Parts: sequence; structure tokens; C-alpha cells
Amino acid sequence: MKLRVPYYYDEFRCIAGECKDNCCVGGWEIDIDEETYEYYQQMTGKIGEKLRSSIVESEDGEHCFKLVDNRCPMLTEEGLCVVHKELGEKYLGVVCSQFPRYSEYYGTIKESGIGMACEEAARLMLSKNETFTMKEQPLDEEYDADSEYDSEYASKIFAAREAVFGILEREGLSIHEKLIVILSLGSEVQECVNDGEYDRIKEIAASYMKEYGAGLLEDTREMYDNGEFSDISLQESIREILVPYEEMEVLNESWEIMLKDVISSLHEQMSREEYGILSEEFGTYIADREYEYRQLLEYFVYRYFAKAVYDYDVLGKCQMLVTNFFVIRQMDMLRWMDNHRSYTFADRMDIVHIFSRQVEYSEENIENLYEDYIFDDVFKPDILKAVLWLDSENIYCLLYTSDAADDLI
Repeated sequence: MKLRVPYYYDEFRCIAGECKDNCCVGGWEIDIDEETYEYYQQMTGKIGEKLRSSIVESEDGEHCFKLVDNRCPMLTEEGLCVVHKELGEKYLGVVCSQFPRYSEYYGTIKESGIGMACEEAARLMLSKNETFTMKEQPLDEEYDADSEYDSEYASKIFAAREAVFGILEREGLSIHEKLIVILSLGSEVQECVNDGEYDRIKEIAASYMKEYGAGLLEDTREMYDNGEFSDISLQESIREILVPYEEMEVLNESWEIMLKDVISSLHEQMSREEYGILSEEFGTYIADREYEYRQLLEYFVYRYFAKAVYDYDVLGKCQMLVTNFFVIRQMDMLRWMDNHRSYTFADRMDIVHIFSRQVEYSEENIENLYEDYIFDDVFKPDILKAVLWLDSENIYCLLYTSDAADDLI
């Protein structure tokens, strides 16, 4: 077995009491695995009594800690964990010992990462403008064969993922253009998956790595110039993209408040013209930090794209990149507006933390997103490409010339 992790993975250290809003103090349901629960039931002394009196049964029948003012009852006034402090890390439950780490198994590879719901993890991911890389190391775990894992098919999906990473790292393309190219790649690969033509996937991935969608972007520019996007409203389309996020089960009160403010301020109270002017102004302001969006997208690609090995939904992973980008950017724009045209790195950290806590830590919320991608017209790849181009034109006033396209080949 091998462990594959992002380049920043080993740098992570829990900052414990210094954390402003973590799994211990932010109102999270803290589940207790069965083995840990049984151990806590047998524990003697005051700490054993404290543990047992703090455990309740959740709505789904699992054991969890009963929160006190949205805090774990095992926290000291200084924000430190009593179990960790008095017994040691090995006596923490699986959730407590692993968060914000996550893992997925792909044959003899275990991929692990750290989630953005943790502010320290988000800081590590977003504080440096570095190329995303992965590293592998031996893993002392016994391989457990999975009948659902197709190694040949998986190798094709990983090739497609590498192409996506390559597109995101490509210089000379805006983040919007990169997403247009990724959507096109995802559509072509999905067709291969649907038709069972897995052998074509690596060929498609290689072609995108070579040309980076130069012809595609030229075609999209011509469609825009010919007025083929004239019946699409940027503001209304983004409002439609927000709907599935608005309908999610609310896990975080801060999310609910912020999303309502986005909808009210940027859509219900703002005309198309006002929205366009504001969007262009924000885009100019944030242009020098566009790499932060690239880093966010690389995080989503690493965490979710390879899951297509099991669910065969490559296009859905690409659509989620686009919709997550638009939702986060809307939240960014509102914060910038509320801050009198200022947006700090602390704002970036707060936004991604709120987003991750709400969207990424509910399987139901993510599954509902994938379902909406199938049935709602605004999520069709061609519509999303048009919306991305309109937003790009609105922000950068970018006209893609044939000479520029030739330079990419």
C-alpha cells in the first residue's frame, strides 16, 4: 500500500485553543465510533463519569457528545480537550483524532488530505501561491481488495485528473477560461464513460494537456461575438446556480445568513446594470489574487474528481468546480462590498471555512447537487460555459484573438 497526499499535508498541526471556530466549538455534531463508545463506558474515575454523562444518541441512532452552548462538553475553559490532555491522543474517537483529515482508497493507493472546514488547513492551502503537487510514501496497511474497484478504468480517470490539474496550472488563461476547458474535457470523458469506451479517455486527456483548449476558446469567443449568448443573463444565471445551495440542509447558521445576504444584495436589490458594474469592479480588484481561486479548485479536484472511479460521474465533478467557484465568488464579492471595497486574506479564510462546513460535510447536500446538475438546464455544460464567458468578458473585457490562441498550441 501507498499513501498519496498533497504537498502541504504533513505541515498540518492542530492549533487547538487558538482556533476560532472548529469542530469542538462551532456547533458540530461530534460522533463517537462504537469502539470508542464502549471504551468510554468502561472508563472509571471522574473523567469516565464526565464522558458518560456527556454522551447522547443522535437522530440517526449514533452516539455523539451533547453540546453545551455549541461547544463540546469535554473542552476546558482554555479550549483544550480534556480527553487529549489527561488521557492522550490515542483515546480520542475516530472523528476527533482524524478531523480535518479525510481519506479515500483506490486499490493499493490511499489518498488523504485536509479539509477547508478547518481554518489552519485552509491557511496552509491558500497562504502561498505554489504549484499543486502530490507525494507518495509507503503505507503500513494491509491491502483489502474491493470488488467495485476497476484498476484499468481508474488509471484512465487519474489521467483525466492530471489533465485537469495541468489546465489549472496553465499560464495565460483566466480562471474562467480554465473552467470552460475543464467542462469541455469533462463532457468528452463522460461520453466515453457512458459509451464504455474507456480506452479513449487517456487520448482525450493527452490532447487537452497538449492544446489546453485553444480551439475551444476561440470557438467560444466567436459564439459570443456572433451574439449566441445574448439571451443569457449573467446575473439571472448565477442566481439560478445558487438555488441548489439555497435548498441545502442548513448545517451552519453563518452560511444561511451569508447566502441570504448574497441573494438579497446582489440579486433582489440590484439591477442587471448595477450587478455588471459591481462585478467588473470586483474582478479588477481581485485579479492579482486569482491564484487563490486556482488553489481552491485544485483542492476540489484532488478531493472529489477521482471519486468518479466509483460513481462514473466525471462531468458532475467538473460541474461542481464551476458552481462552487461561482458561489464562493459571490460570497467574496458581497464581503468586499460590505467592507467598503476591501477583501483581506482573513476574509478569504472566513468565506471558505463557512462554505466548506456547509457544503462538504453533508453527503446528502453533495448528492443533491449532483442530481441538480442532471435535471436543471442552467447546469448544462454549454450554458455553464456561456455564463463563464460572460462573467469573464464582464470582468476582464477579454477578447481572445486568433494569434493568442495560436500561442497556446
